[in-house]
Amino acid sequence: MNGRELYPDAEQRRRIMDFIMAAGQTLLENGAEVFRVEQTMEIMARSFHLREFHVYVLTNGIFASAGTAEISEVRNVPTRTTHLGRVAAVNQLSRQIAEGSVTTIDEAESRLVQAQSIPFPKGRVQLLAGLSGAFCFALIFGGTLQAALVAAVAGCAANAYLLFCGRHPIGGGFRTISTASLITILCILGCHLLHTEASHAIIGTLMILTPGIAFTMGIRDFVQGDYLSGTIRMIDALLIAASIAIGTGLVLGAYAAWTGVVAA
Repeated sequence: MNGRELYPDAEQRRRIMDFIMAAGQTLLENGAEVFRVEQTMEIMARSFHLREFHVYVLTNGIFASAGTAEISEVRNVPTRTTHLGRVAAVNQLSRQIAEGSVTTIDEAESRLVQAQSIPFPKGRVQLLAGLSGAFCFALIFGGTLQAALVAAVAGCAANAYLLFCGRHPIGGGFRTISTASLITILCILGCHLLHTEASHAIIGTLMILTPGIAFTMGIRDFVQGDYLSGTIRMIDALLIAASIAIGTGLVLGAYAAWTGVVAA
């Protein structure tokens, strides 16, 4: 389509619809809010003259129709990660489409592919993030410098394990439970060697696993009046929190049963 036609034909409407759905899916699976996904898709549809466009977004699916249901499409979004770089790129593309600096569907599709191709941070950056995050959290919760150093090592190891899990088909629940168990084991061993309390190191390192984004966005969905999406996100956050508790509790229980001492 060479420019924006005021009345695009059936083939062009289908192409525009596919583009808008792909943009919405990119936003949703990379951590965008539900209302932001709906708003962005509506702006794109209006800018490309896709009339009578209606969209309903959940945390794991998109339902849309256009032209008195002449075109309808449903997309399942089973996986959700957090990549704000991709979200920002798609939002920027939406603004440029609305402003008129991106005028053709060809250019819009090309820009969307570029946004989808933005890579995640390199492995060493994620390892450094786990190390520094766990170190700082351990200090914030009142731990000693030795406990913070142990937490840093455990946080780095935890992120390395998560990177490994990301390359293999490992379920999210088992991944969280096993990561929490690994963190607890490393913190107990490290703090035992350095003769310091393990509790602050364990809590500080577990903070890098806590579902803060899911919990916050669940509350935000409730505030926006989207109770279904908010409930889904809150359940997701509670399941992650329960998995963390199970993984930590298993190790602490086994340690107490083996040594007769409660790790502290």
